[in-house]
Formats: sequence, C-alpha cells, structure tokens
Amino acid sequence: MRRLAAAALIAALAACDDDKAVPDELTIVVQADRREVEQLEKALREREESLAKDKAQLDQRIADLAKGLKAAADAEQRRRLEEELKQSQALEGQLGVRVSALQAQKVEVEAKKRAVDADLQRAAQAALDVRAAAVAAREARMAEREGQLAAHERDIAQRAKDVALREKAVAAFERQGPPPEYRDRKQVPKAPLVEEKHKKLLADLDARGILISDLPPEDQPLNAEIFAARRQRDFARAMDLLNDLTKAVARLRVDQRFVEAKISRLQARGTAKLSDTQRGEIEKLLKDVTSAFSDGRYDQANKGLNRIAVILDAGAASG
Repeated sequence: MRRLAAAALIAALAACDDDKAVPDELTIVVQADRREVEQLEKALREREESLAKDKAQLDQRIADLAKGLKAAADAEQRRRLEEELKQSQALEGQLGVRVSALQAQKVEVEAKKRAVDADLQRAAQAALDVRAAAVAAREARMAEREGQLAAHERDIAQRAKDVALREKAVAAFERQGPPPEYRDRKQVPKAPLVEEKHKKLLADLDARGILISDLPPEDQPLNAEIFAARRQRDFARAMDLLNDLTKAVARLRVDQRFVEAKISRLQARGTAKLSDTQRGEIEKLLKDVTSAFSDGRYDQANKGLNRIAVILDAGAASG
C-alpha cells in the first residue's frame, strides 16, 4: 500500500510543472534496450549477407579449381592447383565456423528480444498501477476533503453555540457587573505568561514540523489573532485564543493523510517562478520525501516538504 501511495506521490509532485504524465523510468530503459536489440539484428543481417556472398564466391572458386585440376596435364600446374584447392577448402571450413557463430548470436539476440518484450509488458503494467494509485489517491483526498467539510460544519455549529453562550454571558455581565475573578486584576493573565505560552506553542509547532497552513482553515487565523491581542494588551483574549490554538494543534497527527494533504497544497502552488537551481533543489528533496513516505517515515517526509515550501516561498517573493 505504501509503495502505491509513493507512486501516486511521485506522479502528483512531478505534475507541478505541467499536466502531462512523466515518462516511467522503466519504460525509458526498456525502449533503450529495444533499440540496442534492433541494432544488433541489423548488424547480424549485414554479417549474414556478407557471409553468404563470401560462401558463394568460395564455392564457385572451389568448383573452378576442381575443373582445372581435372584438365591439367602439367605436373607443376596440377600441384599448384591442388595446393590452392586445399587452401580454399580450409577457408570453406573457417567460413562454416563463422556461420555457426553467427547462428549462435542470432539465437542470443532473439532471446534478448523476448526478454525486452517481457520487460515492456511489465513497464506497461507498472504504468497502469501508477495510474490506479493516482486515482485511489484522488479518491482518498476527496474523502478527506468531505470529512474536513463535515468537521468544519460541526465546528461552525459549535462556534455558533459558543457565540450564543458568550452573548448570554455579556448580557449577564452588563446586568450584574463582571464576575469576581475579573474584578480582581490579579486573576487577569500577565503579559509574560501569555508571551511564554505563545512561544512554547510555536516552538512545539516548529519541532513537529507543523506549519500554520497545515492547520484546518478555520483555525489558521488564530495565531495572527493572538499576536493582535498581545499588541492590544488584551491578554485575557490572547489566553483564550492560545487555548483554542493549543487544542487545534493537539488534534493534528503527522501521518500519511497529513503528508498527502500537504502534497496537494504544494502541488496547487506550482513551480513556474522558480529558477533552475531552485528546481534542482526541489527535485533532490522530492527523492528524499518519496523514500521517507514509502518507508512510512512521515515525520521525515513532512520536514522535506517544509523545506520545499520554503523554496516555493522564496520563488514567489523573488517573482
């Protein structure tokens, strides 16, 4: 299952630059092998034609020598023809050896051709597997988005309830004055406490490799709202927002679904504004991300994706 997911990962990330499928490496290798086999077959045909021509010429020469030997009356001429006939017959034997070697090579090339055809079939099947994995990955992402939408709707409903409760609390506050804990300024969170808790939470996010953009959409504004409340010295609100952000972070798990969702977000950004150097860095990181993803090391894959996000941010800034 992880290998199929990894295949889908490669296809998804490689599609950042255009919508065409990237040629499968196995297919490229097989096509090169096929071209090599075709060149060998051509060379063998040329050698076979050359040997056939040489054999025809040698057969004709032997026949001519045999006729001349029968007609020769002079002993010296007869001896010379016999010697030349022996040499021609020896050449005929060597030619037979060459023909046998050629036949053996033809058998070898035929075996290579069958092996290449088998590899091509495996490459085609591998491409089908990748496409099937990509379809499965898309369906999984759709299911994830539907789940996130349902969770978002539940959160909205809960927040509506919270707003209603807060409105009631405000009305009670206006009627009765602030509750005792807020009448005592000692109970209001202090700036150092809020600042320390905020820094600790951000450090935890950094250690886990979680970006603000990794949070659910409804929780992503919380960090900016915390900074705004701190600047306004509304530390009670800042502490409430910190508690909300802490809960949102606690719900996150860096797993296969988390990594696949981040891949989708990075894919949507594209790489059109990157330099060749930046593209090379991303390609190198992709290899590490794919390896970690296939091995189930999702934390490591996530960190690699974070480095890719930094490069994309730099490209967007320079563009």
